[in-house]
Amino acid sequence: MDIEEFAVDIVEEEEEEVEGDEDVKLAEIYKLASKLVRILEELKSYELKEAASLMLIKEIVGEDRILVGLATKMLQDMNFGFDEDEKYVS
Repeated sequence: MDIEEFAVDIVEEEEEEVEGDEDVKLAEIYKLASKLVRILEELKSYELKEAASLMLIKEIVGEDRILVGLATKMLQDMNFGFDEDEKYVS
């Protein structure tokens, strides 16, 4: 089983409609994102971590030009260490 088949199996298991207002949906997003990050941190292979991270970014960003710009800016800030400066605002 390759990684894409594995991912599809996981998504199909977890696929459920989130009912409620925006706060409930935001809480569910946070819960799932935290779980994904925790699983990602458990990966031993740096290459797998990198691939999984890029897949997540691509899945979240999709075709949304604004999100592409924000993700690009965020990654640049992290790359240059600006995210560690409390006074820096992108």
